[in-house]
Amino acid sequence: MPLLPGLTVDLPVPATAEIVVEGLVHPDPARYEMEGPFGEFTGHVSDVPTPRPTLEVTAVYHRERPIFRGTLEGSLPGASGENSYMSSIQRAAIAWNTLTAAGVPGVLDVVAHPVNNGTTIVVQIDKVNEGHAKWVAMALWASGAALYRYKYVIVVDDDVDPSDYAAVDWAVNYRVRPGSDDIVVLPGTFGSPIDPSTPPELRSVADLGAGLWNRMLIDATRTWRYAPQEKWGGARFPPTVHPAPEDLERVRTRWDEYRFTEWETA
Repeated sequence: MPLLPGLTVDLPVPATAEIVVEGLVHPDPARYEMEGPFGEFTGHVSDVPTPRPTLEVTAVYHRERPIFRGTLEGSLPGASGENSYMSSIQRAAIAWNTLTAAGVPGVLDVVAHPVNNGTTIVVQIDKVNEGHAKWVAMALWASGAALYRYKYVIVVDDDVDPSDYAAVDWAVNYRVRPGSDDIVVLPGTFGSPIDPSTPPELRSVADLGAGLWNRMLIDATRTWRYAPQEKWGGARFPPTVHPAPEDLERVRTRWDEYRFTEWETA
């Protein structure tokens, strides 16, 4: 990146910057001013007003007709901000790269829904062993990217679309046994200091170095612990009742005959 020397401070600045603000940050608490609260990607404000250091501006310069970049914050049902839509793609990609680097096999898809912005991550796998979901969760939780993300890890089979909330909910309902190790809680891990569900005293970066999170794995894959059943064709888990492809095709080709979409006036 091409750099230029600052005008009033001994620091380089990007030569293609739209706007540059130079100044001095004073460490004297007497010069602190109240700051916050700010809206955050959680859909809540992030903090109570807190005294923080101020910047004494010594220079402002910019390009002609500069562009001031920013995004709308806040993830709420039906109203997720720009950051959440962009960041959800990034968070999913980082998680996938993390799993690849950790040598976790069989990862088919990784999805972070915008409303959660990666706080919940859904991983679709081609299951290779009964502990596969835990392998996924531990690899993600051991990464630096987990500081603000992956509070909940949901792992699903290859027949469940991780981008479909209804499909994930179905898998949680019928492939998870509460009270078993299908649900694993890892308490007291480093985590987000802006999660409003965490007590304020457990969000103090000054005291704890980070927020303190309890994390949860939901293993929504079919268990391999059942004995093979002859009535299920030797499968260990009950087969689904999805219609046969030939039956679906027959209905599609005859759909007009059924007249379901026509209003009968007679």
